[in-house]
Amino acid sequence: MTQELSGRKESFEALLQVSRDLVIVIREGRVELCRAGDSDWLIESVICGAHLENLLPADLYTPVNSAIERAQASPGEKQKLEYVLRPEHVAAFREAGLREPIWFEAVFLALPSGEVFWSARDINERKKLHRKVTNQAQRDPLTGAYNRRALMTVMEQTVAQALRYDWTCSVMVVDVDGFSRINDQHGWDAGDQLLQQIVTGIHKLKRTADFLARFGDDQLVLFLPETNHDQGVAAAERVRRMVAELEMPYATGEVSCTVSVGVSGLQGVEDDAAGMLKRAEENLFIARSSGGNRVEGETS
Repeated sequence: MTQELSGRKESFEALLQVSRDLVIVIREGRVELCRAGDSDWLIESVICGAHLENLLPADLYTPVNSAIERAQASPGEKQKLEYVLRPEHVAAFREAGLREPIWFEAVFLALPSGEVFWSARDINERKKLHRKVTNQAQRDPLTGAYNRRALMTVMEQTVAQALRYDWTCSVMVVDVDGFSRINDQHGWDAGDQLLQQIVTGIHKLKRTADFLARFGDDQLVLFLPETNHDQGVAAAERVRRMVAELEMPYATGEVSCTVSVGVSGLQGVEDDAAGMLKRAEENLFIARSSGGNRVEGETS
């Protein structure tokens, strides 16, 4: 019997050695065993013997402990959890070698004896790929600016918060004057490059919190959180002036252009993202009808 138990223990140890996952065995809230697997940054001895409450911050301890309790209530049934370890939040893991945030997909499984096996798989690469795919789905492939769908999502969320907390925000719609003429005179590639130059220029002017999107073939939208209407008009004037000074060398000759800009600001509790955009487009129409190369805002 003793030999059988010893053989099982050796098989168990061998299984842990070849496992690519980080495996932790929990008994009565304490780490009884730890095997790093492919997490070669982990110093196992730092984790072994630690109590979960001392090992994890409160916001991570709660879901992990809940998963363990569910596993113990149903021995043999897997309990799954996804979480991220951040070195600035998990001092014990930082001491054990954690240097950058790592996402894990974990499975908790309890034995009838009460021990809980916590197997954690590093899914950082999967998360990076997901973010890349998601980011590509939200971006205009030509300019790298966000697309209309991403803009509406951000505007709707931000406007709702602004209304709730009595904040302010504004939006500008930027339209290239005579864009079809530029395409006819210099070719479509010149028009594409000009748009890219304008987007680059706006990125240099805008704040981190501002959100730039391509709204149409020759239209861009810049959404400005925590910016009142007058500040929005001033920002639009900076964009107009930047574009007017832009000169792009090209094979068929130097390419330049001007823009017309329509601006609107958040107006009371009945307003919304769609309403703001509609008014900005109406003001853009006025700017274009007045000869272009100008900014048009809302009257008081």
